[in-house]
Amino acid sequence: MKILRKKSAFLFIAILLMLALDPTQARSQQGKTLLKVLDINVWSGLDYIGTLTMGEYESAAIREKRFQALVQQIKALDPDIIGVHEANKVPAYARRLAAETGCVAFQHVGVGGVRLGMLGLPWNLREGDAILVKKELNPELVGRRQLSGGYVGKWVTFHFADATQVIGIRITVNQKPLYVYATHWHASLTDAPEIIEMAKDQVKKGDSHPEEYQALLAEIKAGADWRLSEAQKTLNFIHDTAGKNPVILMGDFNAESDSREIQTLIAQGMIDTFAHVNANDPGYTWDPATNLNQKAHYLNDAPIDNTSLMESIQILDKTLSSRIDFIFAGPRSVIDSGQITVKSSRVVMKEIIHGVHASDHYGIYTELLVGSP
Repeated sequence: MKILRKKSAFLFIAILLMLALDPTQARSQQGKTLLKVLDINVWSGLDYIGTLTMGEYESAAIREKRFQALVQQIKALDPDIIGVHEANKVPAYARRLAAETGCVAFQHVGVGGVRLGMLGLPWNLREGDAILVKKELNPELVGRRQLSGGYVGKWVTFHFADATQVIGIRITVNQKPLYVYATHWHASLTDAPEIIEMAKDQVKKGDSHPEEYQALLAEIKAGADWRLSEAQKTLNFIHDTAGKNPVILMGDFNAESDSREIQTLIAQGMIDTFAHVNANDPGYTWDPATNLNQKAHYLNDAPIDNTSLMESIQILDKTLSSRIDFIFAGPRSVIDSGQITVKSSRVVMKEIIHGVHASDHYGIYTELLVGSP
């Protein structure tokens, strides 16, 4: 009896040692590996107005509080992969967040104004995107592609309008490659029903001219066309680097699920992981009704006499809740075949910690089971 107990004890210790040496085994479920993915726009806190320097909504102390709230929630979720947007300044922000969360960081500046190395204008703008990933997944950078805007290199930037990008890495799961991409698309007015109805109503009441309404529609279309171009360039980059291998695409897309931009991704094989398992949940990641940062900084404006139609609509747009942050998995064939199964997906980073929300966005968190069907 004692011999059997000793053998059982040795076996238990051996299993623990195996799990310690290969942490992916601890996440194994029915022969598949559990992969936890988080995407969050961490919010630069800038108002993007200024030449020498951008205006800042908050003090350095509040920004640090938000960072600590972010880290606390990330540690609780313990994701294997994290997509980060509006990290400012890079690379310092991405590296610090990676160190705090036990990851390695792959990052690239996305918006920098006129800059050479660490010197440039606006002086407080060197914002970028990053992918943070656990070392055990053997991550490797596969590349980065600019989607729009003027020149944005790693050390030199020269642009006076918005610029966007997608970055990609390759990881190894169950001895097979899986490609991970992060992007942040152009922000502009959308054709939400509330916006169109308000615009029509103002024209009908004589508060705005039909010409203003047509200009508004043209502005909305220009923004959507910008993102449509980004969608196709993102898909092209994924095709060029990943081929037919499984992929994860995450980001702040600044477009809702029924938009032409997002439907372009879906039509070409990308699965919206949140919608895949949450048929009736709006999943707002941009929510002025509940987010303290938005309430404090974005909802102070109110229409006044002689406000133009465009200005009125921009004020209304700030009050609308939407789902604009996504984690996609693809191509569709890997979902249909069972190579990737969406176990769960939910909106996260909604906690108020030390009186602050971590960002003006909420995060999206998806658990995937990856392995042979």
